[in-house]
Amino acid sequence: MPPKWMNLRRLSGHTLFVVLFSTAIIGSLIGIKIGSQEKVTTNALPEPSVASLPNSNSLETHPQTATNRRKFSSSFVDNNSLKTSTGTTPPVCADQRLDVVNIVVEVYNVNYAASQLQVSNSFLPCGSFVSRFDSFGSFTSTNMGISIDSTAIQFASGQAMTNKTTNVYIEGDANNYPLDTFSVSFNVRGTFGDANPLPIIVYAFGQPLGYTLQLQVIGNSDNTAASVIVTASRNPTTIAFALAIMLLMWIMSLLAIALAYAVWTVPGKKVELPFIIFTVALLFAMPTVRTAMPNAPPIGVLADQMVTGWAMMLLSLAVISHFVNLLYHIYKDAKAAEREASQAGHSSSYMTGKVEDEAAAIARSEYMHYSTRGEEPQLRL
Repeated sequence: MPPKWMNLRRLSGHTLFVVLFSTAIIGSLIGIKIGSQEKVTTNALPEPSVASLPNSNSLETHPQTATNRRKFSSSFVDNNSLKTSTGTTPPVCADQRLDVVNIVVEVYNVNYAASQLQVSNSFLPCGSFVSRFDSFGSFTSTNMGISIDSTAIQFASGQAMTNKTTNVYIEGDANNYPLDTFSVSFNVRGTFGDANPLPIIVYAFGQPLGYTLQLQVIGNSDNTAASVIVTASRNPTTIAFALAIMLLMWIMSLLAIALAYAVWTVPGKKVELPFIIFTVALLFAMPTVRTAMPNAPPIGVLADQMVTGWAMMLLSLAVISHFVNLLYHIYKDAKAAEREASQAGHSSSYMTGKVEDEAAAIARSEYMHYSTRGEEPQLRL
C-alpha cells in the first residue's frame, strides 16, 4: 500500500491538471467572446456632435447595419454647403432635413487570398433626392451615379437604392502572420442629373471576424466626396491562438527528438512500434495542425519558416532515427543469434570428442588387462 503522502501528491497533481485545463478552456471562451462581441447594446448609431446629422432613426430601415459599430467614423464636415429640405421627407430623414444621400460603408470581410477588402454599401437618400417613399424604402427623384473606389453604381430615377457590395484592393504583407497589418484607402463620390456633384455623408464601420479595424473618413469642404481609410490587424484572440499553436508545434517536435535520443542512450532500450507510429503520425499531422491557426494564410509565410518547416524537419529526423535504430537492433540480434548457434555447435563437437576419448581409454585399459592374463579380450555388451 503506497504511503499517504504519495496519495496526496497524486491527488494534488490531478487537481492541478484539472484546474489548468479548465482555466485554458474558460480563457479561450472568454477570449472568443471578447474578440467577437459587439459593444453596442442598442440599434442606434453614435450621436454626432452636429445636430443636423442623422440620429438613431436615420438607419432604421437597414437593420443589418445596426451592429458592429464600435469602430465608427463619419465624413460630415459642416452643413453650410448642404441645402435644407422643406418638403416631405421620409421619417428616417425627419431629423436631418437636408438634401443629401447618406452612404453607410461596412467592412465585413477580409479576403487575403484575393487581396480584397469586402465592403457592403447601404444608401439612404433624403430631401429632394426622394421622389416617393413607403415603409419599405425610398425611391430616387433623379438619376444618380455613385463610385466606390473603382466600382461605379448607377441608380435610375424612380429606383430604390438597394444595398450593393464592392471589393477594394488591400495593401499588406501576410508574410508576418499573425502580427501582420494592412491598410487601404478608397474614395466615395457621386453625381446626379447632368453630372452635378452629389452631396453625400459617408459613414464607415466594421468588425470583420478575426480583425481589429481603425477607420477614418475624411470629407471635402462641400460634402461631395469622401476618403475612407482602413487600417487593420489581427485581433488579440487570433494572435494568442496562433502563437499557442506555434508553441505546441515546437514542443511536440522537440519531444519527438527527445524520445529518439532516449532510445539510443538508455542502456538496453530499443525502439518500439508505438514510438514509430507516434512520430510518423505527428509528421503527417503537422500541416493539419498548422492550418488550424485562425485565418491562416497559405503555407509559405514567415511562421512556416520559423515553425512548420523546422518542426517537420525535426520529426523527419526522429522517424529516420527510429528506423535506423530498428535496423541496428535487427542486425545486432541476428549477429547474436549467429554467435549463439556457433557456440552451441562447438560445445556439441567438444562433448562428442570427449565421449569418444573416454571410450577409447576404457577399451585400451581392458585390452591391457586381458593381455597380462594371457586371455583374448572379449567384447562385453
